[in-house]
Amino acid sequence: MKPLRNHIVTVMAMMSALLISCDKDIIAIDPIENNTANAFYQNEIEAKQAITGIYARLGRNGTNTDFATDYYWLASENRSDLLYLVDGTSAQNDQLELRKYLISPNSGTVSGIFGRLYSLIKDANSLLYRTKEGEYTRYRAEARFLRAFAYFELLRSFGPVALITEPIENRDAVTLPREEPQAIYAQIISDLEFAAANLDKFYTGADAGRIGSVAANALLGQVYMTMAGYPLNDASGYTKAETVYAGIIADVDTRFNPDYTKLFILANENKNDIFSIQFASGQNVGSSLPGFITSSPSSGSPFPEWTYATYSLQGQDVRVDTMLVNRMKASGDKRLMASIDTGYWNSTNPATRSWVTRNIVTKFLEKDNTNTRIKAWNDFPRNFTIIRPADVYLYYAEALIANGKAAMAKQYVDKLRARAGLAPLAAAPTLANIKEERKYEFIGEGRRFFDLVRWGQAEAVTTLSSFAQHYHSQTNGQLPSVKDLLLPIPQNELNTRNNWVQNPDY
Repeated sequence: MKPLRNHIVTVMAMMSALLISCDKDIIAIDPIENNTANAFYQNEIEAKQAITGIYARLGRNGTNTDFATDYYWLASENRSDLLYLVDGTSAQNDQLELRKYLISPNSGTVSGIFGRLYSLIKDANSLLYRTKEGEYTRYRAEARFLRAFAYFELLRSFGPVALITEPIENRDAVTLPREEPQAIYAQIISDLEFAAANLDKFYTGADAGRIGSVAANALLGQVYMTMAGYPLNDASGYTKAETVYAGIIADVDTRFNPDYTKLFILANENKNDIFSIQFASGQNVGSSLPGFITSSPSSGSPFPEWTYATYSLQGQDVRVDTMLVNRMKASGDKRLMASIDTGYWNSTNPATRSWVTRNIVTKFLEKDNTNTRIKAWNDFPRNFTIIRPADVYLYYAEALIANGKAAMAKQYVDKLRARAGLAPLAAAPTLANIKEERKYEFIGEGRRFFDLVRWGQAEAVTTLSSFAQHYHSQTNGQLPSVKDLLLPIPQNELNTRNNWVQNPDY
């Protein structure tokens, strides 16, 4: 049972007129004098419907693809040194351009990401403006968390953006400058602190999947860790992150599953995670991610023994770094087979089929040929986890190392290594150990690109360039440079204002 998703299905229809903004005006905020909006938020039921509509922004939300597919897979993992492109067709141009570092300000995927995040901010601002301090506090706390999350992802991917914290007329919105990162981070921190102070630790039962205070603090710690790295390089972030994580580590432990293979199954959703995007099949709120991750250009659907007849591939032939796979095989890392399939039979006919060797991320698939609820390629039931206990363990360990407390960090790294079937570290962990564990632990989950960036401009560009040189010499791409550490500001956003300058070199 996935209660939040069931609420989302109902609320999407009820709230569409109130909550959906025009694609042509990306950061449009409902005018303050909007009578329809002012008439809403009159009771707890309406406030709850409104916050559910904000959660829905991260799902399909009336589109073919969800936020996890567009952002964490195509614009993040797809640009990292974990995946490589085998065949470059023109079927999905945005995917190719992102992978080959050829993306332009006219990218529909980039514009969609930017617009979706600002739509989330707009909806959160509307709820916060039209409810009073002291009433519907839980829903206000959830709205502030989601607003903080949206601004955090905008900063990480686009750099400085406009800071909007209440409904604003469109004519005024387009005059806003790109705010300094420190000011945006200050708002993010304020929002997350409010959420952490006004939510229960976790929600279960009918409220499973909703944000709790542990999620707010976990994201706050991640914000501090990001501020400590490139481009801000604010070393005080490590101390602040350590303090935040120390306060929630016991609660995070209650969500830790010692079996990695059980993290990505339907039965354990909303039990082993801290913050996830909710999906369900058969209700038009399913995930589009499997349609992109199990891709091949022309040889048919991978895993024909379980996919249904109308399954169609949407992505390019993107595979996992062979050297990474070989290293995990050699060490006996249990995370490998839980995250990646190294091949598949190309037919269900034993007499004619052959084995296709291909390293593909499959941790988000539901390989169940009896599941009749899945209706289309973008209708898979698996949640997408944004924060789970391993995030906290490794960020906390990294902060401890930076603060000269590596011996204290060892238990958290060893806990993940033990789950992976690996021996404990022989000594206190180093930053190099953290980097290695994060690479193996989060394959396919959209963490790697942002890790490389925060660990330093030079390291990110060198690592990505070396990987591109090794794998992409035949795909007509270009080597990444400093410019590729940010996405371009969408051109349709720049067209609405004359006081924004495009990110360098786009």
